[in-house]
Amino acid sequence: PGVILPILQNWSCHNCGGCCREHQIVITADEKKRIDKQKWTAADGVAADRPLIVPHGKDFRLNHQTDGACVFLDDRGVCRIHAKFGESAKPLACRAYPYAVHPSGNSVTVSLRFSCPSVVQNLGEPVSQQRQSLEQLAREIVPANYKSPDAPMLVAGQRTTWPDVMRLLAFIERGLADEKVRFATRLLRVLTWLDLLEEVPEEVATDEDQLGNLLPLLHEASVRAQPGDDLPQVKPTGIGRTMFRQWVAQLLRHDTDVTARGGFKGRMRLLRDGVRFTFGRGRVPAMADPISVRVAFAGSSTTGSELTSDIDAAMPSFSQLEKEFHGRNSEFDEVFVRYFRVKLQGLHFCGSAFYDMPFIDGFRSLALMYPATLWVARMRAARDGRTTISLPDVQAALATIDHNFGYSPALGLAGSKKRIQQLAKMQQITALCNWYSR
Repeated sequence: PGVILPILQNWSCHNCGGCCREHQIVITADEKKRIDKQKWTAADGVAADRPLIVPHGKDFRLNHQTDGACVFLDDRGVCRIHAKFGESAKPLACRAYPYAVHPSGNSVTVSLRFSCPSVVQNLGEPVSQQRQSLEQLAREIVPANYKSPDAPMLVAGQRTTWPDVMRLLAFIERGLADEKVRFATRLLRVLTWLDLLEEVPEEVATDEDQLGNLLPLLHEASVRAQPGDDLPQVKPTGIGRTMFRQWVAQLLRHDTDVTARGGFKGRMRLLRDGVRFTFGRGRVPAMADPISVRVAFAGSSTTGSELTSDIDAAMPSFSQLEKEFHGRNSEFDEVFVRYFRVKLQGLHFCGSAFYDMPFIDGFRSLALMYPATLWVARMRAARDGRTTISLPDVQAALATIDHNFGYSPALGLAGSKKRIQQLAKMQQITALCNWYSR
């Protein structure tokens, strides 16, 4: 199938080593045979006291060093396989990251994971100039007998078509591209537009001609509902903020090889942190920054095994994060516009690429990444004693929580999906977007 690439995005690897520490790399039997034939020894710098490959269910995965790094990662942040045999010799999972290939009708579309700091900072070569290598990558990822899957449902139980999905995407992108207003305003307009679309009778929403006539009217109605940046300051309800914090806690959780070795004590800490996020009292639990975030943004110097009561004492209180932190400016808007457009164009928010969620609920999940990012950015600023968030705060926050967006099994559970629906039903998603962008 054809390959659709994201626009407005650059990327090249800058050897932060984060992806080689934060992921368990599952490999196929054929990849295992290829690595075995490379005849690695201690003279190559690999650990002599541990196997390079270990079982992982029915497959295999690359092992990790004692500090959590992949066994093939050297002290310079360079993959030993890449350095010795070239990029093509690495496992497919390593070569694909931070790209992700998702179905888009009879084509496939490429998305990017903003958990990579180089992606979130838009560093490197334009993606549009990497077509040849990405098409080759897609040929390896997409099965030879690829058949277009069904288009994502519009809402639960209501089927739609790929042409209609593309039409909906075009209108959302149109709304998010309006530079006359702040990103917060654009996002609230799109959410209003989708609320109106959800109320449209199924016979209208599934009729191509009627839907084509209706979408511009809904777009105009959403603009009239929020004509400018003078957003009403509606505080989310207590239950809305509780459900939001639970969602943020799931986004912040990073399960790495190091945390997996934390045993019972580590699991109890995760449980305790989850309870604290639910009640929202006292200090925010100290969540270890991913290694890639620490390298790129000089954030916390802690790892998952080094969290102590002293670090907890330096964290802000939940109540501090409810104050105003000046979350609306053009620098932040550029990051969010790029993030949302890459996720939209990559269809990384609904359907088979995102827990089989319907289009509207999937976009609401994506919309919640806006207040979630700003909430985590507030946490970083307050941790440093500041009352205004900065661009690095926003970038580091997005790199931290996008790690799990679309990948954490917890976010695909029925209860997590129900949380999104409940927040929408209570009109809390727009309130959260507005409140935490102050």
